[in-house]
Amino acid sequence: MLVRLYSETNLLVRDVPFEPGINIVLGRYSGKKEATGVNGIGKSSLVRLINYCFLSRSAEKIFENNQYEFLSQDEHNIVLEFQIGSNRYFIKRYFAEKSKVHFGTRPDRIEMYDKQEAKEILNNIFFPTTDSKVALTGNRFGTLLNFFVKDDLENQRRIEPLNFFDYNASTKDIALFNFFLLNLPTRNLERFIELTKESDSKTGTVKELTKTLEARTGRTVQEFRSEKLEIESRIARLQGSLKDYKFLEQYKNIENELVDLTKKINERLESYHLQNHELKRLRELYTQDFQVDTVQVQKIYNEVRETFGDLVRKKLDEVIAFKQEILENRNQYLLKKEQQLTDGIQNELTAIKNLEEHRSLLYQKLKEKGALESIENIYEELINERSGLESSMSSVQEIDRLQEIIADQEVIISEVRREVQQDLKEFEGIVAQHRASFKDILNNALFLGEGSEKAYFDVDIVTSTRQNALPFKINIEIPKSKALGNSRLKLIAYDLMVFLGNTNQGRKLPDFLIHDGVYHAISHKTKVNTLNYIAKQFNKNPSFQYIVTFNEDELEVPENRENAYGSLDFDWRKNVIIEFADTPERMLFKREFS
Repeated sequence: MLVRLYSETNLLVRDVPFEPGINIVLGRYSGKKEATGVNGIGKSSLVRLINYCFLSRSAEKIFENNQYEFLSQDEHNIVLEFQIGSNRYFIKRYFAEKSKVHFGTRPDRIEMYDKQEAKEILNNIFFPTTDSKVALTGNRFGTLLNFFVKDDLENQRRIEPLNFFDYNASTKDIALFNFFLLNLPTRNLERFIELTKESDSKTGTVKELTKTLEARTGRTVQEFRSEKLEIESRIARLQGSLKDYKFLEQYKNIENELVDLTKKINERLESYHLQNHELKRLRELYTQDFQVDTVQVQKIYNEVRETFGDLVRKKLDEVIAFKQEILENRNQYLLKKEQQLTDGIQNELTAIKNLEEHRSLLYQKLKEKGALESIENIYEELINERSGLESSMSSVQEIDRLQEIIADQEVIISEVRREVQQDLKEFEGIVAQHRASFKDILNNALFLGEGSEKAYFDVDIVTSTRQNALPFKINIEIPKSKALGNSRLKLIAYDLMVFLGNTNQGRKLPDFLIHDGVYHAISHKTKVNTLNYIAKQFNKNPSFQYIVTFNEDELEVPENRENAYGSLDFDWRKNVIIEFADTPERMLFKREFS
């Protein structure tokens, strides 16, 4: 639960304490002539400050507006204190350093983190994994917290109860997060979503490749497939004609001579490479390090015993002299061998050069007679046909490869789809509890002059011709839901169903729900009935906070109008945690904004 919101830099008109149960943030009319009304006095800003502490990007964007420049210029900070069990935590943020978050278990023992690190820490604190069947992978802190903290702007944009996201979420992601909040199995659903996203991505790639191929060549994939066999047949015929090519009889002598010359050139090249390799190996034998620091050896041994080092040095000098004599004899041999190899290599190069010149003359004769031109034409045609096939068919082959993967994935998706549906059957008891809770909320809060027989919540298993469509549908409905007030009540009913269900089950999730601006356009009696219902639920299970914003005229009942307006079963004034008024000194930031 939340404990306190405050500032160490005197930013707020006063600290804001939070209590278990219903917490009302109230806007009052001052009655002064200079007053500007109860809008913009700080109710929604208070909620956004909580969101700012919880690293909400939407709250950050609002406080980046020009009218809030004083927050960073005056180096203000905001601190949110909250409690989980017996543990207290503090989040401190400075408006001038949006990338940093200060977090700890005591105000005087706070560590600084970057935003991503802080999100991971808060994710583990607020949304720990306690059930492998009902869990979300990755850091989902920001998205999940959007359900528990809703400011006025978010409530105005929100149309569907399931869509509490601050970004354009997909239908599948909406279903996944709501399954988690509804305590329904998410493991197979998350896998189903990942597989279908991957399949959809590959299907999109196939469409793009097909479109590009048709634009480039003017032919469809099907046309390329039908031409593939014909092109391959033509290539085979060209290869066969080249393989079976026979020189005319008058060119036979030239052909035989060319074959013989090529053989001789290859033999000479082999001899050249062998001798060249031997020469390199021979030259590596020239250098050998035989240096010994005889002075250092003499010094070491003299330290052991006088004159002994001198004797050692004399012996070493004799050995080195003998070794030098051997090396000189070896070098003479190596020089002689090197000269032999060098002469042999030069002879091979000369012979190869002469043979190449002779072969060039023979090729020239063939080309003059048109024989070589015929070979060149066949090769050129073969290369053109092969490159044409490969360039065109590479896209077709990639399309075929992707379609094969998609077909394999469809089998897996079908199996996971059945597993998701089986999970829902196993968790039918949880769905039934939500169904009954939704009815209970509406029966106690609804005031439409008619019953709630047309109101329901359910999760239905569905079949679809689209393989990648969700295998279920979450249905939420109330009578006359297109009317603005009733559509708002639909949002409230769903939020309370999820929130109270989780607190009653004791799930390790936030035990606070913040509604700002959600009761706009809802009848006074419906508001009263809803608050009475929440108070009754708190009396049964005093383990949650419901934080809500109201203006005084939205709660006070005119004299003799209780039948029409309804009456609260508790003294709501005792539940007011802070009041703001329409004069600067009683506004949240102690100033008025234009």
